[in-house]
Amino acid sequence: MDFDSFLDQAWTDHATDPTSVADRLARDAAALADTSEHVVSLAHLAHHVYGAHLGRWADGRKLLDRLAAAAAADANAAAALARFTASLDLCAGAADARDDMATSERIRVTALAAASMVDHDAAQAGAWLSEAVAAAAADALPNNDPAVRALAVAGNNIAAALEEKAARSAAERQLMIVAAQAGRRFWALAGTWLETERAEYRLAMTWLQAGDAAQARHHAQQCLAIVQEHGGAPLERFFGYEALALAERADRNAAADAAAVVLARDAFAALDEGDRGWCQPTLDRLQSAAP
Repeated sequence: MDFDSFLDQAWTDHATDPTSVADRLARDAAALADTSEHVVSLAHLAHHVYGAHLGRWADGRKLLDRLAAAAAADANAAAALARFTASLDLCAGAADARDDMATSERIRVTALAAASMVDHDAAQAGAWLSEAVAAAAADALPNNDPAVRALAVAGNNIAAALEEKAARSAAERQLMIVAAQAGRRFWALAGTWLETERAEYRLAMTWLQAGDAAQARHHAQQCLAIVQEHGGAPLERFFGYEALALAERADRNAAADAAAVVLARDAFAALDEGDRGWCQPTLDRLQSAAP
């Protein structure tokens, strides 16, 4: 299997079968790491699978060490591997390498660790996220600093992970909201309108899971307003109206729910064939409980 096929399939499978993906990485990653970019991509996947999904910090570190020994691992790859390794070590309670890092690198490692820890120790994940956000504020990082984007990604990922939990403690509910808000704040700094409106979608879904339909509606409307301001891309409209329909449904507004479902269906009809395929289950779920 070529590199791109391996990586695409691994990302497709990792959420439902992380153990299998970890086994594939252990077996094949070193042989596939034939460019610096491949090393970084494989290290990113390994950090996420061994860390966020499996909590197998030591096994993940061993694989990163093997990737670091690859001939293609140049200075750029070495820097990325150092961040991923420091994150796994932090989660494992091993040596903390952050004291020797510049502020931006320290924030990136802390954000990575927070996102990796959320399914294993939400309190620790929340503490690290707060630490990283505070450090970014104290150092007044420019918007184009990679740490700003790292905080946006971490906020989004932590919120999304907590949304998927069948039950959440009060502390987890609060962390979910804080993380989604951090994602929105930092994507507005580091991203484009696209990332910003998707962060509004994330906030809508977070507030739905938090049980606040009014807040969910507000953020769904904000998402749709940004999409409309930038040309009304069908894919973005589809998910914006999904969020709005679910918010109206949660608030028992049957007419508004039905109207949003119609608009989601209209946006779906404007999608290209490739996007329709993976969006169809979302539309089916939305319509199955529509008034």
